[in-house]
Amino acid sequence: MRLETKALLVSTLALISNLSQNVLGLEIATLTSDFNATSFSSMASTPLTYNDRVTRNVFDSEEEEREWVDSDDDANTKQANAQRNPNILIIMADDVGTGDIPFYWKSGLVKMPNISRLADRGVKFTDAYATPLCSPSRYSLLSGNFQHRGQKPGGTWNLGSDRNQFAHDQVSIAQVLRDKGGYKTHMAGKWHIGAKVHRFNNALLDYDKVLTSRDHDWSRPLEQGPQDIGFDESLISVCGIQAKPYAMFRDGLLQTKIADVKFWKKGSYNQPKGESIIQRQGEGDPDWDSTAYNQNVVEDTIAFIDKQVKNNPNQPFMSYASLGAVHGPHSPPDTYLDGTPIKGEYDTPHMDMLLEMDLAVGSLVDAIDSRGLASNTLIIFTSDNGGVRPSNGSTEFAHYSSGPLRDAKGSIYEGGTRVPMVISWPGTVAEGATRSSKYVGLNDIYATLTEIAGVTIPSGSAQDSISFANYLVKNDETNLRKWMPTWVYDPRSGMRLAEAVRRKNMKVIRFIDPATGAKYQELYDLDADPSETTNLSKDPRY
Repeated sequence: MRLETKALLVSTLALISNLSQNVLGLEIATLTSDFNATSFSSMASTPLTYNDRVTRNVFDSEEEEREWVDSDDDANTKQANAQRNPNILIIMADDVGTGDIPFYWKSGLVKMPNISRLADRGVKFTDAYATPLCSPSRYSLLSGNFQHRGQKPGGTWNLGSDRNQFAHDQVSIAQVLRDKGGYKTHMAGKWHIGAKVHRFNNALLDYDKVLTSRDHDWSRPLEQGPQDIGFDESLISVCGIQAKPYAMFRDGLLQTKIADVKFWKKGSYNQPKGESIIQRQGEGDPDWDSTAYNQNVVEDTIAFIDKQVKNNPNQPFMSYASLGAVHGPHSPPDTYLDGTPIKGEYDTPHMDMLLEMDLAVGSLVDAIDSRGLASNTLIIFTSDNGGVRPSNGSTEFAHYSSGPLRDAKGSIYEGGTRVPMVISWPGTVAEGATRSSKYVGLNDIYATLTEIAGVTIPSGSAQDSISFANYLVKNDETNLRKWMPTWVYDPRSGMRLAEAVRRKNMKVIRFIDPATGAKYQELYDLDADPSETTNLSKDPRY
């Protein structure tokens, strides 16, 4: 076993180096050569339900399967898919670690009855992974790719003069579900994968006056915003609550009149919902209120669901609710939508924000339940990266956002990359189940949803996504990811700072000194040492 571990160390170090240096031309599928990207869709005029597809082989031969995978979905198939597929609700938390959720490590102090209820009627994943930072993870979720397949390895974080993080030939999960699955698609909340500002006469972007510059044409929507990559409806802020512009965009269009734009200085401001906080000065809406952000996301998502139920009850929908909680600034509202007190309920504003997050999840789940949609709606709750660092969290009061895991967001260690994930689909997914023997990534959600929806992934898209639909529904551990690679890139320079690969219980890490290029390695046995305290790389037994 130890000889095998030593061989693993040598081979994986070479592997992760190749992965990050030759990202677009490399087929990541070589990591899992035994993975068979089988589509479970039927060629019949009325497609099978997902449960039908996973219980029998719907192709007479491998040749027939290949022909179907390479073909386009026709209009009849799209219409039939739309009548049979489940609704999809993705709830993305921000900077929430596994330790923040009570049922992972019992290291969090905030009661979360709503997320716990979601887990009780669904599946909890103990080994779900993301990138260690926000923007790259959101790209991975929507694209099905590892972060460096996008425009910039370190992520595209804000408005710019170019495009969002998607490369030209990549199609988002929203667009695939809409165009091939007949879904109505929606997003509300934090965008954070970049967009282009239209400018007159190709003028340079004025980021300091991003809203008021006369060279910027705000009569036109953001280019490469949600509306351009498959979302029929959207209400977003570009950077959540953490950075300018402090304004909302509806279907890509700025919702603030230019004449009303306010320059917000760093500080605290009394607003109707509570004490709004600006961490970084910049332009925005005169009514910007960081305390109202999550409730606005909830209300817009529920309004979309209601409109869909009323106008298109037979059309499935996909909604992506991207919360600001619990990224800083930690500015909890005084009360929630229903009057539930929030601010001051716990010892820190960070924990108050965790309380609001749970209430938001409860509102969204209740909206599904009360409209009779529960049995035909797949709900995913997860986070974009690990929890906040102790200096920004609640460690002083014995609330540990990473639980026993080492480090926090931004780190290649488990505390930075392992995230909570709960998936509920009543009647299809087991209640109160746990998936802990295998690992999945945010990038794998893409292939999972397309398999469930019975649609094919376009060529050149989701190259790093491996479906775990059977693992979710039947606890079938075959055809899953054999390796879990992660990287840390400097968001500004794009330089690779660290890389890691996990295989079974073993995890190898390589750090790269950006100044000298020097590299050093670490090796951990996550079963025996989940806190990554004992480096085995120089142990002669390995």
